[in-house]
Amino acid sequence: MDVIPYDLVATKMNFWYTALKNNWPGQAEDTRKEVERELDQMEQNQDVVVYYNLLLFRHNLQFDYMYSDPGGNLNSRFEEFKKIRDQNNLEGMLEYYYQFFAGMYHFRQKELILALNFYRNAEKQLDFFDCDELEKAEFYFKTSEVYYHMKQTFFSMNYATQAYNIYKKYDTYGERRVQCQFILAGNCRDQMLPEKAIPSLNQALNESNKIASAHLIGSSHLNLGICYNQLEELEKASNHLQKTLEVYREVNHSFLSKALFNLAHVRAKQAEWVTANDLYFDGKESAEKSHNAYDIAKLEMLKGLYLIHDLDLVRESFKFFKENGLYADVEDYGIIAGEILETEEKIRDACEFYRIACDARRQIQRSGYVNES
Repeated sequence: MDVIPYDLVATKMNFWYTALKNNWPGQAEDTRKEVERELDQMEQNQDVVVYYNLLLFRHNLQFDYMYSDPGGNLNSRFEEFKKIRDQNNLEGMLEYYYQFFAGMYHFRQKELILALNFYRNAEKQLDFFDCDELEKAEFYFKTSEVYYHMKQTFFSMNYATQAYNIYKKYDTYGERRVQCQFILAGNCRDQMLPEKAIPSLNQALNESNKIASAHLIGSSHLNLGICYNQLEELEKASNHLQKTLEVYREVNHSFLSKALFNLAHVRAKQAEWVTANDLYFDGKESAEKSHNAYDIAKLEMLKGLYLIHDLDLVRESFKFFKENGLYADVEDYGIIAGEILETEEKIRDACEFYRIACDARRQIQRSGYVNES
């Protein structure tokens, strides 16, 4: 049996990684299988083996995310992933990938502080090895996501803009350009300027249709639905979210429970209680199948706030948000809860949730000062 030079296998792994970054699932899976067949025949090189194990973790993380695989055990995979660093002396590129992919895992788990810590460690490694600008763009994009979810608007927009300016030079990175537009639009919503986000999201929808990306078409409608909900244009919001559901159900997307929550929220605001209740149960079933504790917490909050009027259920959800550093959710939903309770003339309870929202805003501002230091 002929021995395959390790550098040829490493080159094939580079294409595998490129396929993952471009979200080419078919090519990524085919290349993974080719690499695995060749590893047994490859000349010995521990760095290439480590590179393979790092990429395999990223591959599984991405495929679980895309296809909402209920059988994907992320926690056990991450335990195996950590052994890579325990058992090897990682430097340069390999250390960067370890920190970067670990950050992706924690972001997926909505552990935002941990995700940011790993991303910061990864950023330090970027100075220690030569990498092309597309790798930097990938890092900037992923970091912008964390800052967006932490409501650190300036940092998020800065990283997203850097990523977008690189991606727009490359025709094959259309998906990433659209995803950068989602982040920039989301930051407009956080600045209470949803009307400014809508033109960008319509452009994202057009680009998603051009590249025939079903999951991005669904996500464009999702973001438009959230914008129109914020603008209190509930019928438009409902129409976009319904289109999101149709796409996500067809492709079995992991954001299905997120779409169900948002549509249930709109229907509840429209006082369509039977529909909202049905969407709640569908969303909870979907979230439980994919082990999505974050969406379960939001759905339980919706149930307590709108469907059965149980504030203890709402408080439990807020406890989950706080424990995971999700202060943006605490602020946003704290204000929503306060407004609902105020209209119901439950002034003491309304004040409680307004205070919770104010405390969350202070936490967000403090973390901003820490990030600047």
